[in-house]
Amino acid sequence: MELQDYARAIAGRWVWLVAGGAVGLVLAVLPGSLGATEYRSTMALYVGADRVTAQQDDDAGYAAQVQTVVLPSVAELARSTLVSAPVVELLELPVSAAELAGEVTVNTQRDDSRLDLTVKDSDPERARAAAQALGEEVARRAELLYPAADGSLLGVSTLGTASPAEPAGRTSSTGTLFAGVGGMAIAMVLAGLADLRHPRVRSGRDVARVASVPAMPLPSAGGGTTRDDRLALLWSVLPSWAGRRAASRVAVLGAPASAAAPLVRELRSHDASRAGTDGGGLELVLATGVRPLDLDAPVDGVVVVADGRTTTRRDLEAAVNSVRASGRPLLGVVVDGLLPRAARWRARLCAGARGEGTWSRAVAEADTSGPAVVQQSLTRVVAVLALVALGFTRPLPLALSTGLLAAAVLLPLWAPAVRRYRGAILLFVLTALALVSGVLLSWSASRDHGFAPHEAVRTAVLLLTSVGGVGLILWARSVLPFPAIGVAFGVGNLASGVLALPGVDNPWKFELSFPVLVITLSLVAVRGRPLVTVGVLALIGVVDVRNDYRSDFACCVLAAVLVLWQARPAGRSRRTSAWVAVPMFGALATAGYWVLTQALLAGVLGSGLQQRTATQIAQSGSLILGGRPEWTATWALMQFRPLGFGLGTVPTAEDTLVARAGLAVTHIPTVDSYLEHQLLNGAVQLHYIIADLWAATGPVEVLLGLVMAALSVHGLADRLRRRRATGLVCALVPLGLWGLAFGPLSDNLPTLTLGLGLLLVPRPRHAGSSGPEEEDVLGSAADLRPELARG
Repeated sequence: MELQDYARAIAGRWVWLVAGGAVGLVLAVLPGSLGATEYRSTMALYVGADRVTAQQDDDAGYAAQVQTVVLPSVAELARSTLVSAPVVELLELPVSAAELAGEVTVNTQRDDSRLDLTVKDSDPERARAAAQALGEEVARRAELLYPAADGSLLGVSTLGTASPAEPAGRTSSTGTLFAGVGGMAIAMVLAGLADLRHPRVRSGRDVARVASVPAMPLPSAGGGTTRDDRLALLWSVLPSWAGRRAASRVAVLGAPASAAAPLVRELRSHDASRAGTDGGGLELVLATGVRPLDLDAPVDGVVVVADGRTTTRRDLEAAVNSVRASGRPLLGVVVDGLLPRAARWRARLCAGARGEGTWSRAVAEADTSGPAVVQQSLTRVVAVLALVALGFTRPLPLALSTGLLAAAVLLPLWAPAVRRYRGAILLFVLTALALVSGVLLSWSASRDHGFAPHEAVRTAVLLLTSVGGVGLILWARSVLPFPAIGVAFGVGNLASGVLALPGVDNPWKFELSFPVLVITLSLVAVRGRPLVTVGVLALIGVVDVRNDYRSDFACCVLAAVLVLWQARPAGRSRRTSAWVAVPMFGALATAGYWVLTQALLAGVLGSGLQQRTATQIAQSGSLILGGRPEWTATWALMQFRPLGFGLGTVPTAEDTLVARAGLAVTHIPTVDSYLEHQLLNGAVQLHYIIADLWAATGPVEVLLGLVMAALSVHGLADRLRRRRATGLVCALVPLGLWGLAFGPLSDNLPTLTLGLGLLLVPRPRHAGSSGPEEEDVLGSAADLRPELARG
């Protein structure tokens, strides 16, 4: 489906949009108008985390995580029964501790250390008293989250008193507007999917995609003089379609068959004098049967009649193929049954609900001159904006993301592209199974574990954004050159990083390095010169070393080696399988790890990195284990709960004890603080993608992670074999694999998404298959064959 087809599908089913917007508005307003009125009161809390960050000076990124770690831990405490139970007992509330905890919502302020705790109740005084008591209880118990020898590292205080209770059933005008727009957006996507499944023939433009023959639209019966005039025009041009000015014998074939007979009867019943003058003795023969075409006498040609209300492109293709198989010439196609301009409101509503063709729109499309360039430019603009939205990773309300919204809205455009790439369907199937598994595991764990809805939604949104983003990039590969895809994604990611800079003590490592790498390597891919690419990677690697980013430096070195390796002089050996390059990639990674470790210990990359590396190896015996001790916690938890925890499941004290026992083998002094404040703080977050996926959705998602890794390596190997791997994809694969084994889900999933979208290998086309040739997006850049060999 093209962008223009999507727009026409939406316009053709405009009733769906109206209905979707109405349903959204009703759902936004209805909860507040039913049942008893509820009241809400809010208590503001200030969270002082200065001493926490001071105690974590060994982790350069911890100060940046105050917003994402410290405040959420206090928020989870506020929503727990640990806080609500004493309040229920103190105020003698007629609800249980779990019911009160379920009525508590906590909002955090961006770039501010304030929490707003809101309580709902049917009694306004009781709501305000509960909010006040809960706020004071949170302030008291939050000090226990970060204990120290001289008191608490965390200071939480109430800001004034709870606000007066106000009705909670009222929906804001902004929320109502968003609900209406959201309903229309869902209806828009459904309209596009409906047209994707059964694309209608509505105009000559649809006919041109099937056969290069003349086409004429006709309004349906009831169109008044307009239909009569169009019938007279058709009667007069049929002889010219047949290549004659005098008598002609034309067969009329319906698609479906019922579309032909009414039109033949109308043409035959025309005024005899008008037919004699304009038609020149034209004779019409009703054709029956499609496979094969049934004609009992010779004819000058065949005209196919498509019904603009029911005929799909498949129906038209079947009729056209039948005519061609019969050996008779196909003269043209008549698109009948289009909604006339003067139709009544009931007919317009039916047409808008069913997606039927409109005569006025069909004529306007036929009269448009030179729209191809404009349509192509508009499609590219939409693709660029969608990629920018995909790269922008800042969370939206309800834990949504701009990437997920863009992928959802454009689903009818990129869905057909998924089938054309190896492994893409498998990714979507495994993701769906994983989400179902995560819900079932969460339900099973609810008997003895808490549940964090926001965390469950956040994880699900991350997964959906990733697979939807892969589909979006696959579609963009057919409309944009490779550098444009990388630059658009990188610009969105850079904008997201710039917005997050306040409060980040290492901006390059946590926010800027990835988008800068994507943008610069995409730009140098235009020239395709290996030495320039290696120079850019070297420059980024130097900045990595100066900013304590060892893993990114190692990936840049590996990418530079791969770029130089494929620039070697071409031999005379036969073409080999893509998987032959996989052992070479593994050997390079292993050798690179050893060389990098020795360089760090020797102080080649600076005394700071030398000291930190030596300390980690001395404590745990391994650089990897010292830098990522969560591996041992994950292994302990996997043995304890092999099936995982489930989406949004809150770990218990027993889970914490199991993970602590696993971490003890690393002998890292600060590992207990790391466990309590990050790994198991209100959610199971094990700091690397495969483990996070296992915890949220079970073994199915581990398989998904392994499939992602295999598809990434296979795509890179295929490019290396054909000497078409740019510096960007050479860097994205090791970065993505590093994220799978060592990187947090939210921070590293965008890397995997971009890498998979660029590297999935197209399926080979079968002989005789229709459709445009698959564009090799990486082939749009200059060929990367050896520049060094020419020197």
